[in-house]
Amino acid sequence: MDSKIFKIVMVGKARSGKTSLRNYFLYRNYTWQYTPTKTPDFVSTNIVLDNHVQVAMQIWDTAGSSTSTLTTDSLAQVADGIVLVYDGKEQSAQQARYMAQNIAERVPKVVVRSKCDIAGETEDMGGLVQVNASARTGENVDHVFQTIAQLCLQRWREQSEVALNRLSKHGDPISYHTFDFEDAPLKRKSLRAAICRLFCLA
Repeated sequence: MDSKIFKIVMVGKARSGKTSLRNYFLYRNYTWQYTPTKTPDFVSTNIVLDNHVQVAMQIWDTAGSSTSTLTTDSLAQVADGIVLVYDGKEQSAQQARYMAQNIAERVPKVVVRSKCDIAGETEDMGGLVQVNASARTGENVDHVFQTIAQLCLQRWREQSEVALNRLSKHGDPISYHTFDFEDAPLKRKSLRAAICRLFCLA
């Protein structure tokens, strides 16, 4: 399992189905009773991808009210991945696309058209990754979280590779054995210097 724990933030309007999707994924249950989410909370879990890689995630549920926008935006800015949920009966794809394009621009996203068992026809999302899902029937719920986990893992590995290449470029060839601190002080000093160069050099 990769050591990184990915922070997944679920965003969307009130009653869009965020909590129901998370609950079905984690606990395999669904309820018709609506209980609004008042404050953000997360549940930690692991997911196994198709290539048998296990990924750790914190799945954050957020409030969908207009008064919670600033809190939700702040969480999204530090997220590793975003699951944007919209109600296919109440919102258009155009509205969902606008939300996706105006929140945490560089963070990987999956746009979920929820309640697909009772919603209308699928609309074009203009190149965004979209999944039609239903917490009531369970349709594609696992696929939602597998997709965002795969996108986050891919981005993290790409960023790690870039970081290692930058270290190597500036005279610090890195291997995983470099981080064995058995002969401590010298290696700690070398690693600190390498990290300093990584974050200070343009």
